[in-house]
Order: sequence, then structure tokens, then C-alpha cells
Amino acid sequence: MDLRLELKESKILLSWANINADYYKVFFTKDTICTECAVTNENMIILSLAPYGEGECFVKAYKDDKVIETSSKRPFIFDTVDTVTRTLDDEHAEIFYSSCDKADEFRLFSNENEEKFNACKDYKTFPININYSAETEYQLKPFTHGNEGIKNFLTSSNPFRIRKNGFKSVTLYKSYNFNLSLSWDYEGYADGFAVYTLNSKFPVYEVYNRLSHNVLLTEFKSSTKFIVKAFVNTFNGRIFVAESKPVSLSIRKYEKPDVSLIIPAYNSKNYIARSIDSALASDFDNLEIVIVNDGSSDDTQKIIDWYDKNYPNVVSIKQENGGVADARGRGIEASNGEFIAFMDDDDLIRPDMISSMYNSIVKNDCDVVIAPVYAIMPEGYSVLCSLPFLEDVPYNMDKYLEIMYTSGYYNCMVWNKMYRNTIVKEHLPGKGLRFDDVSWTPCVLSYADKFCYLKSPLYEWDRKSRPETYGDVIARASEEELFEHRKQALLFFIQNGNPNKKAYLKVIAKRRLECYIQNSSNPKYNELIEEIDKGKY
Repeated sequence: MDLRLELKESKILLSWANINADYYKVFFTKDTICTECAVTNENMIILSLAPYGEGECFVKAYKDDKVIETSSKRPFIFDTVDTVTRTLDDEHAEIFYSSCDKADEFRLFSNENEEKFNACKDYKTFPININYSAETEYQLKPFTHGNEGIKNFLTSSNPFRIRKNGFKSVTLYKSYNFNLSLSWDYEGYADGFAVYTLNSKFPVYEVYNRLSHNVLLTEFKSSTKFIVKAFVNTFNGRIFVAESKPVSLSIRKYEKPDVSLIIPAYNSKNYIARSIDSALASDFDNLEIVIVNDGSSDDTQKIIDWYDKNYPNVVSIKQENGGVADARGRGIEASNGEFIAFMDDDDLIRPDMISSMYNSIVKNDCDVVIAPVYAIMPEGYSVLCSLPFLEDVPYNMDKYLEIMYTSGYYNCMVWNKMYRNTIVKEHLPGKGLRFDDVSWTPCVLSYADKFCYLKSPLYEWDRKSRPETYGDVIARASEEELFEHRKQALLFFIQNGNPNKKAYLKVIAKRRLECYIQNSSNPKYNELIEEIDKGKY
């Protein structure tokens, strides 16, 4: 089992092959002393507070509590001081720092009210407790005492600010099949989260992912109270940097549908409950969740009916199979919100997605708001759909159409956006479209006057739990079938889009065709470009 080690800022990133072990233990050795520093079920980990000087790391894989493989050893030299901070309240914080065997004391410096760093105080305690300012930068330097009171500084930390770590919200809702869905919205830095029942010493759930925000809890009474703790993995063991207040079963608030979230569903019995739980955990109260069952042959409808019965803001619609575009259209027609958003039946949304988008689109009086996406892959999270716009300010939609389908700005997804209901209801997705996102997104955006942009990823496109999409199935069609599907999608928005934006839409279509040409020898792509140029469509 090969172990890879790299320095990432002031942290150490370890990664290794996933050999389907139950869990992995991470060890480090310094001066012949071996110490266990972390346990994880992932195949990578970030470790903070690496000890100053030389050391080495290795990993052991366990199955049924027995070691099945030990990794190679990787040496490191850490020549700085790393820090982890924990805020106690708005004025007080703790600073945890790397060990430095040679140091007698640590001196804290700050640039409060100054452009340069000045000494604050000397410390021997671990951690250091200070009164802090969020605007102030700090540095920590270990030193030895020299002759005549001279301090010999060994190294220094990078400048750092005190991070305000905390839970913005934590909710607990009833989930399908007598389960509980626990969700949280966390602000600050963390490597993972641990869930405890009230007064328990040991966690009932742990996740080693700083972006996680929900967990399905099984076999707990509905009266159980839970606490969520955020932690950072360090060479000294786990440090908890924030703790939520105890949370008990929540009652979903709902008065009127300000926003409608539309979820088309098809044979998704293994995923749909998780997606609905994610939507219910939204911190936006007046959210209508419209779920359209597109002719499923499994237990999808049974699950949807349960949520429809238990939550007043969930609307269930059942239809014969007509495809995802038809299902979205049916949901749009039934929706009552002033604004409309979309979600697929195997994805997740962040707890603050709806509220963040709603606040921005209302504040800026826009027709559309757009945000990046987290793509969840087996190898981890990555960010898609970042755009070169300032955050939370209005833009003319032409600015977006000018870059759509240019290199790096593909961004045709329907579900990383929120739309004013009038433009959506007046321009429904076409029935029978195979590439409904490619076809409908440019079409409906061409009717929008203004858009705004948010820089934080708010939607989670999950390709880890369900790696194959409907698009993947279509992509395995023959070259001829594939061309016809793509042609249908592109001609849809040229012919149905805003006539005043037709020049933009033709350019967008040709950009997309040029991308297809790079991976296909079918001459019909070039022929279609010529037909578009000659005004056939």
C-alpha cells in the first residue's frame, strides 16, 4: 500500500489506495517514538500541527479489527509552526500549535492597529487563550533563552487570523422508514464532524469530510437529542473546534410557497428519500417541494407519498413516463412559488442554497441567480461552474450568453440556478427532449433580462452514490443517434429561444457543435454549422 505525502499550506496531506478496509489508522514516528494520531474510513486525511523537525508517517489498514496491510513510510521535515484556532465566544479564542521540543517558550505577535507585527506576550501553555479581534493577524514564534535575556527564535508560523467556527443551524427531521435526518450548516474550518446523543461520551456517527452537512440516523427514538461537533485532525489527536446546541425533532415551518423546488423522479427508491431530506433541511421556511414521479416501476411513489403525508410543503405528482423534460414541465405547471429551482432525485442541496439564492435574486431584482456546483466523485469533491463575475450584483443576461459554452464555462445545468417563475412558466421544457439541460437552459435564459452570481457552491451533483446518469446512457448510443439527439437539443433553443437573442443562440449552438467535433468524425456536425450560418434555422 503506497502512501503519498504532500505539504498543503501548513498542513500535511496523506493519501493511499482504497483497499476496502473497514478503517485505517494513521501513525507518525519522531525520535523513535511511534504515536497513533488519527482513525478514518476514507483513503486520505489532512493532518494539522505537524511537529517541528523531522518525522515520518505510515498507515495501517484494518478488517474485522485486524491489520491487513501496512503502508510504506514517508518522511517529512516540518520547518514552521502550524496553528489551529477555536473561538470560545465573540471575544475569546484558543490557539493550538505544533510541538517544538527545542523551544523554551512561544511568543505571540499581532498587527493590531499596526502595519507591522509587534510582540504581545510569551506563553508556555497549550492551548493559548487570548482576547482576539477578527481583523487582526497573528504570528507565533518558538524561542530559546539565550545569554543576557536574548531570545533565539527557531522558526515562525504563517500569519493567521482567528477563524470564527460555529454552527449556523442544526435541524432534525423525520425521514422515511422511521429514520431521522440530521443536517447542519457550518461556518469555519473543520476536517470532519462527529454526532453524539445528549450526554454520550462516544459518537454515534463520524464523517471525515469538512463539506458534509447531513446524516441519516437509524434506530433512534424520535425523542432523542443530538449534538454535532466539528473537529480538526492533528498529530496530537482530534481537536474539537465547535459544538452545536442540542437539537431535537424539528417541526417544518411553512406558510406560503415563495420558492418552488421541483424534483423529477424515476426509479429512485434508493436515493429519493435522501434528496428530499436534503431539501427539507433547507433554512428557507417557505419552500414548496414539488416531486414528479415520471412513471417509476419501483417503490419511488410509496416514498414520495410518505413525505406528502407528513410534510405540508411537499407536493406529490404522478404521471406516465414521459422523460425528465416532461416531468420538469409538469412540475413547473403545478408550482406556486414566485421563484423556481430544480433538483435531481439523486443529488443534494446545501442547507443555505435556497435562502442564499432567494435573497440575492430579490435584492438585485433579477430573473435568474447562478452559483457553482460541488461535483461529488469517488476521489472527492471538486467545484464546477465557476464564472468570472462579481458576487451578488446584477448583470445584463447578454454578459452570460457571451461566455456560455466557451472554454471552461459549459454551465448548461438547470439545477445550479433559481428562476423567476414567469419566464419559466411561459417557456416550458419541450417534451421528448433527450438533452433537456442543453436544450432548455439557453432557451429560458435568453428571455431573462438580468442575472446575479454567487461564488459559493450550493448544489451537490453526486456521482459517487449513483455514478451513471441518464446522460451517460444516451452517450452510449450510436454516432448517428447521438448526433440526432444533440441536433434536437441545439435546434430547440435556436427555434424556441428569444427571437431578439437569436444571434447569441446561434453562436452558442456553434460553440457546442465545435466541442462535439473534437471527439467525433461524423461530418454532419460541420454540415449543421454551415446550415446554421446560412440561416436555415
